[in-house]
Amino acid sequence: MATKQIGGAAQALDNDLQTTLPFSELNNTATDTILFIHGAFVDRNDWDLVTPHFSKYHILLPDLPSHGQAERIGPFSKQLSARLLADLIRQHAKGRRAHLVALSLGAFVAIELASVHCDVVNEMFISGLKVMPVAYRTGIAPYGLWLSQRLESYVPLPLVRWAMDGTDMQGVDLSRVTLPLCRAIMSTITAESGDGEWAKPWSARTCIISAGKAGIVPSADHPVDAVKYRDIGRKGNAETVAFMHHLMRHPWNRQDPGLFARAARCWFERESLPAGFVEL
Repeated sequence: MATKQIGGAAQALDNDLQTTLPFSELNNTATDTILFIHGAFVDRNDWDLVTPHFSKYHILLPDLPSHGQAERIGPFSKQLSARLLADLIRQHAKGRRAHLVALSLGAFVAIELASVHCDVVNEMFISGLKVMPVAYRTGIAPYGLWLSQRLESYVPLPLVRWAMDGTDMQGVDLSRVTLPLCRAIMSTITAESGDGEWAKPWSARTCIISAGKAGIVPSADHPVDAVKYRDIGRKGNAETVAFMHHLMRHPWNRQDPGLFARAARCWFERESLPAGFVEL
């Protein structure tokens, strides 16, 4: 695949079709790159509270296909996302490799990226793996996801933030929450097959975080899924681990961005995680 850069966008030329993946870049003089991968229905701006804590790192902030400024790129899939992100890393990361920080839907994309394009990934810090039953790929589940986003939009944001322990939740652009995108997301976050083969082992040393707090809002992750992915990851790298934090919610990058950044830096810099993280 030939590549080139035009106006701050990574371009992939494939079968004479030109695809542009928008991104932002910070701290270009730093020597080590971190690529941040956002979750569903948001965009690169979801990391705006976290990135100020990474001044020593070169940062790449892309929008995933069908999200943000990449809304016309699609249909969304973890395979397409991984291919375009790998191309972005090869073009713009220092040494053509990057650490990955990913949340929620982005964590599934990160695993695909590390599994298929291992040559561009150093280490990973990922959070928010919540795997749904394979039956959710069809039937009413995508409609339920589509409807839930609209129902949630009627709840005042101050009330949502209060119920989420002050998490800086942002409104979702409902025009981008389409049924095709909901179907693609459900396909990505469901179990790959009935025999338990969810992903291929990857070689990148990985820390998987499971947020443990639920309460009024069902915002906890699935620790059993974190453990299962940990076990798959250990087939490629014995140093892969999984932790839970009982006070953090699924979008903890906006609940405690300082802690999120500190934990990721500790992982990349081979230090112990901050207090509060319990190994699974």
